[in-house]
Amino acid sequence: MEKTAAQVERNVSASFGYVKKDMLMLNDAFSDIHEKMQQLSLNHAMLLEEIGKLRSDVSKLTEKKPAKKIALVKKVRIVKKKK
Repeated sequence: MEKTAAQVERNVSASFGYVKKDMLMLNDAFSDIHEKMQQLSLNHAMLLEEIGKLRSDVSKLTEKKPAKKIALVKKVRIVKKKK
């Protein structure tokens, strides 16, 4: 059964329609991934900045000379064992 030129043209046109639709779906998916990657990059930069602040705060706290430690003596009660 031979197909006419019009039938072949319709089939090719339909096939390209599906390809176009698939390419648009892929484009949307890549756009979504790109937006999410940008958001992750921004979050990462903010976290790095916060870590830097925390490190500087910790280094400032450790630079201070520690106060004199007072030795606490615990009273120990000695109990003699009965023989």
